[in-house]
Amino acid sequence: MYKKIAALVLAAALLCSCTARVSVQRIPAELPRAEAPSATPTPEPTPAFTEEQQRYGSAALLTDPTVLVNVFLNDAAHGCTWDAEDRAAAVQRTAMAVDWINAQAAGYGAAPQLICDRSEDGSDAALTRSYLLQSAIRGGENSEESTDFLEEMDALCESLAADSRLAAYGARQIAFLFYLPISGTSFTMAHYADDGASFYYEYSCLYKTDAYTDGEPESPATFAHEILHLFGAPDFYEGSSDPYVDAALTAYVEETYPDDIMLSTYEADGTSRFDAISKTISPLTAYCLGLAESCPELEQFPALGRVEPGVFRHGTADSEEPTTDAWPGAVAV
Repeated sequence: MYKKIAALVLAAALLCSCTARVSVQRIPAELPRAEAPSATPTPEPTPAFTEEQQRYGSAALLTDPTVLVNVFLNDAAHGCTWDAEDRAAAVQRTAMAVDWINAQAAGYGAAPQLICDRSEDGSDAALTRSYLLQSAIRGGENSEESTDFLEEMDALCESLAADSRLAAYGARQIAFLFYLPISGTSFTMAHYADDGASFYYEYSCLYKTDAYTDGEPESPATFAHEILHLFGAPDFYEGSSDPYVDAALTAYVEETYPDDIMLSTYEADGTSRFDAISKTISPLTAYCLGLAESCPELEQFPALGRVEPGVFRHGTADSEEPTTDAWPGAVAV
């Protein structure tokens, strides 16, 4: 987890070490239509959030009705855009990720209510949008996106959340999936209870191709991993920035739950799978998400007892003091 006021440095543990190959498209004859807003948005007046909202952020518990809004970002100035085929494929992988989350949660007796675009081509005008970027995007293995980019995304979230078209879904919670048309390592900006009304809207940044798999598209498992971060799932791989995830817990997860999606999104041989998601939501991850009231690890790892489902907090496992080298809100893939 990293601060929203500093450069992003994302953990690369358990990921391949191949050189990133940035996928840059030539500008097509006709750019994809940019739906409103098509320039840096003017945020609506900041609403007065309740104490509960300030604790959870815009995406609270996985079992709450939540709208997932797709936003395809286009950087026309540098020739990085989404064409219809790639956009449709990303929407379909997102739907696959949501279906997998629903199936996994059902195993714990829970029924998530994630509302997403179910069209074949991303044609649902309320749930899937296009947006012309004003700030530059970087991508790469570390995905060190600029403060300007992140501030633009924060403003865009506020603007889109006020769109009356979303009211028809009647969902209390909202989160955004931003699709970047370059190669990178996907990450999520999650709300922290300590931040109150600041950084309220939560979103995942999903890159067109994976910087660690020789330019392959980001997999549906990666999409599911990032969506789960929005609802409080921590990373369990080595180098995780979650305060209660230490080397001992990582080693335990590797041994006990090797297929947990919060440990790795890759197959055992380091490849990605696109026809299905072979990972699981382990009892430990289910506990962090609020799908289970307890987990077998509480006695062995007492720091887990401070976990509040759906909520991230600053500090370390032994202290409630904010960390000095973290950026609140960022959760690496």
